[in-house]
Amino acid sequence: MLSLKELIPALTKDFTQGITRVDQHIYIHPKKEHKYTFIWMHGLEDVPESFLAGFNNPELNPFDNQTTKVILLCAPVRPLTKNQGEEMTSWYDIMIPSWKQYWGIKSDKELWGVDQAIESRNFIWSLIDQEPVPKKNIFIGGFSQGCCMSLLAGLGYKESLGGILGNSGFLFPFTEINNKTPIQILHGEEDEVIPYQFAEKSLEPLAKIENEFHLIKLKGIEHAMMMENFKLMKEFVIKHSQ
Repeated sequence: MLSLKELIPALTKDFTQGITRVDQHIYIHPKKEHKYTFIWMHGLEDVPESFLAGFNNPELNPFDNQTTKVILLCAPVRPLTKNQGEEMTSWYDIMIPSWKQYWGIKSDKELWGVDQAIESRNFIWSLIDQEPVPKKNIFIGGFSQGCCMSLLAGLGYKESLGGILGNSGFLFPFTEINNKTPIQILHGEEDEVIPYQFAEKSLEPLAKIENEFHLIKLKGIEHAMMMENFKLMKEFVIKHSQ
């Protein structure tokens, strides 16, 4: 979850200007001409508001807020198997209590709600389809569960996008790769929720495809979004913006 106290300066009076909500999703509109779109997904049991201050702050936002629409998506509320059916925001169901039980399980459907992940992926695709900017000007990213979804949706889309900016997640084995979208994954070395070694192993298939792919280990970082994440995302965006 975003550490707001560490990252965000005092909010200004015009903080909410240019922001609209559709259902539970938050849209930060560009101040001038709309040239780029960035779609972001939060993690398990989180809300888009956790990232609003960061992506609405020109010092932290990896994109130019003059020309970029930022869409902070909200996951559906659903019962989670690993938490005895407790309802919470989640892009898909999770079957196992701990990542440690992952090893040795061969069926995707024993691990995750695959159908729910595909449903969430299709929803993200519908948003990409609706955006009026060129597909190469659309970037997608997320944290934790949102990182997994950004890879699933971004790599499976019918056209190449501007880039995938994942943080603290992993690659589903059932992810389809249908384009050459560049990828950057940032992951904390001290992450105990999704350990770096687990994420690294899952991402091995990406080293064998034509897409530009970078996995960056963040020293001393746990399962969190910090200043270093925003800095590295901004460098990636500058490199891949047309």
